[in-house]
Amino acid sequence: MSRLAHWGRRFQPGVWGRLGGRWRRRSLCFVAGLLIVALGVALPLRPGWGQMTSPSAQVQQGVERYRQGDYLGAIALWEAVRTTYRQQPNPAHEGVVLENLARAQQALGQQTQALARWQEAGELYRQLAAQQPDYALRWGRSLTEQAQIYSRLGQYRKAVALLCGEAHENGTGAQPGRGCVPESALAIAQTTADPQGEAAAWGSLGQAQRLMGNYDPAAAALAQALKLAEMLGDRPLLAATYSNLGTLKTRQAVVRYRQANSAEPLGDVQRAARLRNEGRSLDQAGLKDFEQSLMLATQPGERLRVLLDAIPAYDRTDNLAAAQSSRQAAKALIDQLPPTQETVLATLDWVRLLTPATPQQPVARSQCLLGAAAAQAEPVLNSAVSASQQIGDRRSLSFALGELGRWYECNLEYPKALEITQDARVAAEQEYDSRYLWEWQTGRILQAQDQTTEAILAYEQAIATLEIIRDDILIASRDIQFDFRDTIDPVYRELVSLRLKQGKPSELLPPARKEQPDDLSRALGTLDSLKLAELQNYFGDDCVLTARNVDLGVAQTLLTEGDRTAVISTVVLDDQTAVLLTLPNGDRQYEWIRVDRPALRDEINRYRRGLEVDFRAYDPQPAQALYNQIIRPFETLLQQQQVETLAFVQDDILRSVPMAALYDGTQFLIQRYAIAYTPSLQLTSPVPLNRRNLRALAAGLTDASPSSSEAGSFAPLFYVSAELAAITAELPLSQTLTGEDFRLENLTKTLFSNEFPILHIATHGIFGTEAEDTFLVTADPPENKLTLNQLDRLLRGVDPDRPVQLLSLTACTTAVGDDRAALGLAGVAAQAGVRSVLASLWFVNDAATSNLVQRFYADLKDPALSKAKALQKAQATLIESGGKFARPAYWAPFILVGNWL
Repeated sequence: MSRLAHWGRRFQPGVWGRLGGRWRRRSLCFVAGLLIVALGVALPLRPGWGQMTSPSAQVQQGVERYRQGDYLGAIALWEAVRTTYRQQPNPAHEGVVLENLARAQQALGQQTQALARWQEAGELYRQLAAQQPDYALRWGRSLTEQAQIYSRLGQYRKAVALLCGEAHENGTGAQPGRGCVPESALAIAQTTADPQGEAAAWGSLGQAQRLMGNYDPAAAALAQALKLAEMLGDRPLLAATYSNLGTLKTRQAVVRYRQANSAEPLGDVQRAARLRNEGRSLDQAGLKDFEQSLMLATQPGERLRVLLDAIPAYDRTDNLAAAQSSRQAAKALIDQLPPTQETVLATLDWVRLLTPATPQQPVARSQCLLGAAAAQAEPVLNSAVSASQQIGDRRSLSFALGELGRWYECNLEYPKALEITQDARVAAEQEYDSRYLWEWQTGRILQAQDQTTEAILAYEQAIATLEIIRDDILIASRDIQFDFRDTIDPVYRELVSLRLKQGKPSELLPPARKEQPDDLSRALGTLDSLKLAELQNYFGDDCVLTARNVDLGVAQTLLTEGDRTAVISTVVLDDQTAVLLTLPNGDRQYEWIRVDRPALRDEINRYRRGLEVDFRAYDPQPAQALYNQIIRPFETLLQQQQVETLAFVQDDILRSVPMAALYDGTQFLIQRYAIAYTPSLQLTSPVPLNRRNLRALAAGLTDASPSSSEAGSFAPLFYVSAELAAITAELPLSQTLTGEDFRLENLTKTLFSNEFPILHIATHGIFGTEAEDTFLVTADPPENKLTLNQLDRLLRGVDPDRPVQLLSLTACTTAVGDDRAALGLAGVAAQAGVRSVLASLWFVNDAATSNLVQRFYADLKDPALSKAKALQKAQATLIESGGKFARPAYWAPFILVGNWL
């Protein structure tokens, strides 16, 4: 009998990234997700057993229908057999029927239903194994099948737990020689001497780890799968394992290219070149694995997935002939395969891959096909629609219709595009991860026809759908994290733009009414939702951000009353930037900065570079220009309302610079207002710091810190001892950790054994474009790093009745122009679960830091001063000192994030 579910079965067409528990569509105009693959258990469909009884004959009929592509017919027959075995109990036979049902449901894309069937089969085998040990093998294999589905549903931790145990969910993963929990798939396979089952489990573990961004454990697991496959001489298993290794390497290549693309605008040309070379080497290594897989693979479906996976790597390494040959071979296979959900999705993937990848755009970007490619795509898309209708699969029908609608949108045939897109939306009614895409597409098409009111309604529907699956989509695998700015961010920004363009800038509006929100209040609400989404996307799978579930207006009132605080929010659009002011009494106004995004980035970066200079006279011109754009339009209102504190909710590149150094021609902004920042009002606790019995756990890097990481070694901070001494002088009950004592273990022990409202860490803090590149330097060998996720777990482990309320990081660094790094810095308070963070945007290795810190903590003891005002006084003291410390380079980098009360 042919093997219908072999070891190396590959599932996800690469056009769909894993988002929110379903295959997430990547259209011709969207960035593609990376390919998800899984090692499936080689359990063939069972035709029957013993004598040919009626149930056995029905099972055989179901197998024939399955082979013909009639999955619904096969399911109907097998369900009838299952009913028989429930009435006349035969758990062993029922288990086999459940396996067959699961495979048919997977062929239809019914992953949740298939998971339930595998779970039922697994439970039957577990019970049978207690009396007949031979069934333990099938039990272990069923766990691997369940894990594969969990990976497809985006629940990677559950997959890892089934394969090896919860202890291996943190990224270390199972390693050769390290044990898994007894009832995991790997442990059962090893106990029952089932090398095929063990190979499948290792392969599935490798995929789950890759999808979580844990590349080293993924490589180790796949190496074990390859070793077993070679020992067994199992050709399908070898083909799948090589393919999975190729996918891992080419995914790592994409990460390198994107890191290079982030480094280049920051002026780090050497690092960009090195990363691109690493990406090319990884692509070439991955292609060797793909080519090895193609030599071994025999089934058309297997070969199709390998060919599609290889095309972007061929493009990126300039092997255009091989890329084109792979496109042609893949199309020939698509034409000969029977219609299934997987074939339809692979067809759409093939259309996406008509746009070549490059190192600068390592996966297909959001753009319309042109010329011959567009002409080639249209009939293929129509055939995909027909195939999905033929098999009755609404999910693939939704994607096929949506892509076809996008084709008509790109060709400016808006009525036809709207009709088809609305059909796609209907087909995706309960598929939220695809439905929002068609609602967004509807909004774009309507706006292109100047139907703004209707377009706004469509955008609102898209965002409402996104909110349903916010957590799933935004903490999805690292494979799709970079897609955020192409498939989610624009939905929010385009709606904010439409709403603001409906209003009148410079018009003072009364407080918003919850029961009748106007365009400006709706825009502010959308903007705050975008901020939450950005943070959740940055921190990824480990993110536990939780909005306080309060109305935005209520949050603002709690934070501004009694402290004369005005909130200034910004949103950077492609053609201009909006600055939105909310006054303490609730009145609102907005203004436009009529500068496009690239010009604004240049202006902001000039301002930031000028601030950091400490060896020549300071030029205030860039600071004054920004003041005129951001603050001056609101000067009169701020004075009339007697505002004392400005809280900024910044966007994009504006996150990377301090507002304190804006200059009005006579003085800096910090000399007039206390200043704070928050990534989102909904994430900002309104509870002020308890000033009674203030004490700090103060830790710092006083010795050089070697590191085996890419970041290299770190010099000692010469002024840390003075800084920590200043803290203990002002807060005598404080404790310090320095030198070799500055380790995570000691931080944990000390923090858990005493109450410390303040955790002050004076060490190098590197904030990178991605959360993985963000860490604090400690004395912990071998890498001497404390990651944000480790810090998060540390702080969330503190007794909630005596939490850390203020986290101070006084030696942090963010690169000029890196708004993603600034986003990470802004999100530390929310991620770590503390109310406030005092941090630096760039490092000042000078006595100025200890002077500022001492003054800040001295004023912090005064209950009449908010944290923002305590920092204002400390910065003003340096300005008024008249010496070198009066330059912005020494006081401007320090910012207060989160609660400012």
